[in-house]
Parts: sequence; C-alpha cells; structure tokens
Amino acid sequence: MKDLTIGIATWNAVELLKNCLTSIVETVKDLSYDVVVVDNGSRDGTSELMREKFPDFTYIRNEVNEGVAKARNRCLSGANSRYVILLDVDTIVWPDSFKILVEVMDRYPKVGVGGPKLLNPDGSIQLSCRTFQTPLTILFRGTFLGKFFPNSRFVKKHLMADWDHNEMRSADWMLGACHIIRQETLKDIGKLDDGFFYLYEDVEFCWRARKKGWDVLYIPESQITHIYQRQSASGLNRMTLKHVRSICRFLRIRYVGS
Repeated sequence: MKDLTIGIATWNAVELLKNCLTSIVETVKDLSYDVVVVDNGSRDGTSELMREKFPDFTYIRNEVNEGVAKARNRCLSGANSRYVILLDVDTIVWPDSFKILVEVMDRYPKVGVGGPKLLNPDGSIQLSCRTFQTPLTILFRGTFLGKFFPNSRFVKKHLMADWDHNEMRSADWMLGACHIIRQETLKDIGKLDDGFFYLYEDVEFCWRARKKGWDVLYIPESQITHIYQRQSASGLNRMTLKHVRSICRFLRIRYVGS
C-alpha cells in the first residue's frame, strides 16, 4: 500500500494545474504516491496537458461539471493508500510539506484530518482555520454587515484570528485547499457529501469527522502556497444560488440533522 493518493479536481485551470503538478513532482520525495486528476469538463487544453506532460498520473474526465464534492469523491473511490490528500488546483506544494503531514498523522492516530499552513502568493499567512459556521457568522461574513463591522468579535472568533498560526493546534475545520485524510477515517465516516456542488463540502466533512470522535489538526510546519482563486458569488447569479444552497444545506445538517 502506498503512502499517499493525491487527488485534484480541476475545471478550466490548465496553467494552475500545470504549476501544481510540477510542484508535486519536484518536491514530494521519500513517499510513495499516486496522483489522480478529475477534470470537470474543461475546454482549455487540460486533457492535452495530462497526456503530454503527466502521462503517469491518473486522469479522469467528466463531460460536464459535476461539482467539487463529486469530483473529489472520484479521487477517494480508487485510493489504495494509507492517506489521501485532497488538493486544490490553485496550490503550490513546498518541499517536505507532504512528508511532514504524513509524519504528524502517523504520530497522532486520533487525527482524522490534517491541514498545512496556507500562504498567500506574497508569502503572508492565509487564515485557514475556522470555527463551524452559525447563522450569526454567516450574516457577518456574507452580507453588508461585514463591511460595517469588519472587526466584529464574531468574525475574529470564527476566523481564529487571535492566535499564533505557527502553533500546531486543533480546529473545527480548515479550508479544503489541502486536507490529508486518514484511510480509517474515510472507512468510518464515508466520503464527501456530494450534495454540495461548491463550497462547504470541506466544512461538512470535518463536522462529520468530529462528531465521530476524530480530531482535525492544523500542522503549520507543513506549508503550501494557495493562490485562492475562488469563483465569484457576487450578485444574483448561478454561483450565488449554489453558494446559498450550500450554506442552507450545512446549517440544516448542523442544527436539524441530515
């Protein structure tokens, strides 16, 4: 059994994908691993890139965009490894970052999900740890109230902004730009909820893991650059509606049950 299966979902992001995969090839040493790329119907030359530059990696192409959770679940389905890393396409892997994640997960068997320190392209820390959303934090983060109260204690608490992010510690959940997941955790709680098309699938997964007694651990010695090019949900459009549906789905799961 290999150490890692590295799963990446992509959609019309060929240059980001090229940079991400190149960083994996150049930096992931001393670990056995597979890479699975699930393409949600890109029309930008992604299939050609995979065929010409990365033929040894598994490439799965969907004809239509099935959403993030379904694509990532296809990565999880065929994983024959001790751990799975779900990695955003807009990331650059630093040397030894995955090795550190594996070493820490090996050291703490009760940790079901781990995540590295995320850095912005300019090298600044990207606040990646969160408390679970409540209606109040969503109100302050997702509406005009956030502009009027940018230093709200509710927001600071939710973003876990008032502690040293060089310190390893537990969190409710972490941004899904890079999650390392224990195979036993997947067997225990199942895969991602593919009812989430985009956003909140990482929140709900950590919610389910914590309910079953698994820890979620922030591991800052491991570092990854996250360009963080999320699709815009501003205005009344299809992405806004998908975002709102994801919010409502998570709140229903948290407060009512699945």
